[in-house]
Amino acid sequence: MKNFTSLKNIIPLFLILIVVSVSAQERIAVIQDSQVRLLDTDNGDIIDPSFISLDSGTPKALIQVADEIWISYQLADKVERYDLDGNLLGSIDTGLDNIRGLSVVNGTEVWLCNSGTNNGAPGEAIVRFDFSGNNLGFFLTTPQSDSPFDIIDNGNGEVYISYSGTSNIERRDYNGVFLGNIVEQGVVNFIQQIEIEEPGVVLASVFSIISGGNQNGLYRFSEMDGSIIDYWSLGNLRGVAKLGNGNILWSSGAGISKLNPDTGVSVSINSGSTQYFGRLNLDGCVTPATPTGDSMQSFVQGATLADIVVDPTDVTWFATEADAMNNTNPLPLDTLLENGQTYYAVNIIDGCLSDPFAVTVTVTLSTTEFNDDNFSYYPNPTPDILTLKHSAIISDISINNLLGQNMLHLRPKSTEVVLDMSSLPQGVYLINLRATDDKTTIKVIKN
Repeated sequence: MKNFTSLKNIIPLFLILIVVSVSAQERIAVIQDSQVRLLDTDNGDIIDPSFISLDSGTPKALIQVADEIWISYQLADKVERYDLDGNLLGSIDTGLDNIRGLSVVNGTEVWLCNSGTNNGAPGEAIVRFDFSGNNLGFFLTTPQSDSPFDIIDNGNGEVYISYSGTSNIERRDYNGVFLGNIVEQGVVNFIQQIEIEEPGVVLASVFSIISGGNQNGLYRFSEMDGSIIDYWSLGNLRGVAKLGNGNILWSSGAGISKLNPDTGVSVSINSGSTQYFGRLNLDGCVTPATPTGDSMQSFVQGATLADIVVDPTDVTWFATEADAMNNTNPLPLDTLLENGQTYYAVNIIDGCLSDPFAVTVTVTLSTTEFNDDNFSYYPNPTPDILTLKHSAIISDISINNLLGQNMLHLRPKSTEVVLDMSSLPQGVYLINLRATDDKTTIKVIKN
């Protein structure tokens, strides 16, 4: 485990650092002396020193909501809404108290960390809004955790929430149901901003020290079990975000710095009291959700790109990651799959590209398949009931989601099987069947 110390202490000013990621205008935005400044996302150089002028009241966090920018004010108890040119559109200023981080969740809502009860606010809770700023209600974070500080959507049906009071990082589903902790209480003290650095790794800014225990600073936690992967002693951290060149931005009351995680060397970008990082698309291009599915899939000779199973199904395929990132040389769906080849799926909505999802395929010469004349299934899509029929006895049925998780396993021993899928969430499922010596996998959509 690494343990490095930053090189400089920096004279306090008032700053907030925000990361901006856009296809045409990648920027970092910094709020200093109530001015939002735009910086280069790769190296942190200042590009525009005065993007947005802000009020007092401790602006804490910033996100993009469709074609707007939302900024939470911790002490002013409001959320200001701006257009992408930095013009103020209005405020949400009722029912909030001591608010912190906020995030777009499931592509349809904004969740906001609230801690106080003034102004009719609900206390330790997550307050929900639609994209028009209408209050959709809240859910309390107690008794599991208290004093929520930041929220991120992991893109796979869960959100992670960090806390200052109980000092943990927890998992909840899109309904707010508590699923357990990633980082348990007592490991560190007072977690502020969190970010998924890469699949399996959560970056966390830790503000306070545990007497006789783990110190404050920058942490890398395992997304799977919460174990500490890396640690750097950098002081009382508030914000954290990864730069395009692999360095990690971190913020504190002293200012903005960037850490080279390979060497442990941290250098100052700008001084001043700094808060959270956020990601924006200033050209109005909202990044769609990254496709999901099995990263290793097997097929028989003659299979095409259309046979690869991912969610959503209407993706665009590319032969290289560079083509996928730049939307160049898309492949037709009837492209024959090649053994050992990796293909890249991109979700494109309104001209905006998701991150690519890589699928490596294995192509075999032959396999035992169902005789289609003897097998049928319907309806597909289905809201609940799926009927499967075969001339031989169906001996084994296994239903998996696109993450490879088994949802149901049956041994019906019947030529006709009625599957009740009403308890499964909406989505795409792979159903593996065996009848005598025949076996196959079918794709079924639950709507």
